[in-house]
Amino acid sequence: MTREEIRERARRKLAGLRRRRSDARYVRTLGRFVDAGLLTTNQAVPRHREPLRVDDVLWAGEAEPRFLELLPALLVKRPSMLVKTGDLPDDLHRVVRRLRRNLVPEDFRGIRGEDIYRWLPRVGQKDQFPARPKSFRLKPEDVHLLEHLSHELGISETDVIRRGLRALV
Repeated sequence: MTREEIRERARRKLAGLRRRRSDARYVRTLGRFVDAGLLTTNQAVPRHREPLRVDDVLWAGEAEPRFLELLPALLVKRPSMLVKTGDLPDDLHRVVRRLRRNLVPEDFRGIRGEDIYRWLPRVGQKDQFPARPKSFRLKPEDVHLLEHLSHELGISETDVIRRGLRALV
């Protein structure tokens, strides 16, 4: 490949990125992320407060990789920022499933799993990882005891269980 071919390829790539960055999907995504305080930028961006479509964020992520880093954490901790979260692509669904289990996900569309995972405590409630639901079958006397302790201590039943676990450690 000659120098001229390399220059021409780079010129076409740059022109494509400029077109993508002027597209409404990109501008809306950047505006929403800046408005939510998740990203900063050195350019003027119109604020956008409406929920974003997952497809639009994925599309804009081809021009701005930070969108792809943030998207899985948003799906786990701030799904209200997005619409149509039910029909996720398979690769994104796998990443989200691992994040919900507080595990480092696999690489996602060129973004390292560690880079995606580091956003989890930064989105939503700061420094908090998502809670994982657990189901238990308790005997009636255990349920009664749990309800009694919850009422006596003035805390939720979940907090009674948390305190009990910590007392055993």
